[in-house]
Amino acid sequence: MANSLPTTSLSLLSRLRDDGNELAWQVSWKRFIELYYTPLVAIAAGIYRSHTGNAIPAQEFLEDTVSKVVIEFFTKNRFDPERGRLRAYLRMLTNAKVVDTLRKDGAFNHRPLDENEHRPEFKVPFETPSERETFDWSLLNTVIEDLRTQIPLRHFEIFEMTKLKGMPPDQVAEELGVKRNVVDNTVYKVMKRLREISARPEYQDEYYQ
Repeated sequence: MANSLPTTSLSLLSRLRDDGNELAWQVSWKRFIELYYTPLVAIAAGIYRSHTGNAIPAQEFLEDTVSKVVIEFFTKNRFDPERGRLRAYLRMLTNAKVVDTLRKDGAFNHRPLDENEHRPEFKVPFETPSERETFDWSLLNTVIEDLRTQIPLRHFEIFEMTKLKGMPPDQVAEELGVKRNVVDNTVYKVMKRLREISARPEYQDEYYQ
């Protein structure tokens, strides 16, 4: 499975634009949808509540909204990291879809956000703790996904066992049949690579902008 993933120095967020590598593009979109489905549901629920006096949306409404957002994002893909944050862009798209549906149902009478309004000064107007938490979780896993495609499989295996699963280095060395210093050196190199990936502008902007 790991061998089918594109090996490129570009991050997952950067690979969302079609640069001629169709396989890498398709795989990147598949992983993006897998990683960001939960945040999109949380965003749609928060927006629905903000427009309806804190009413609870039906699961069907949320799934339909997320599907529309994914289709819009997938087919048009106007997101540009240099013009604003991904979370703000996704929230803008989701707001538009929620408002459109509520308008059709006669439950909303205000103007939706302009779908073309994607500027550096655009700020998330409202964000619940659950939205922030789910998005940050997905962003962290996106960084780890990028890491996995850029280092040898054995290196990622050692990193996963020690850092993600919390196994003692001695146990990892024993299970993999390698010396303890191999585990330590590998973890050091992988952590250095992870810091380099997370320092990229698209991730720094999402976390700190």
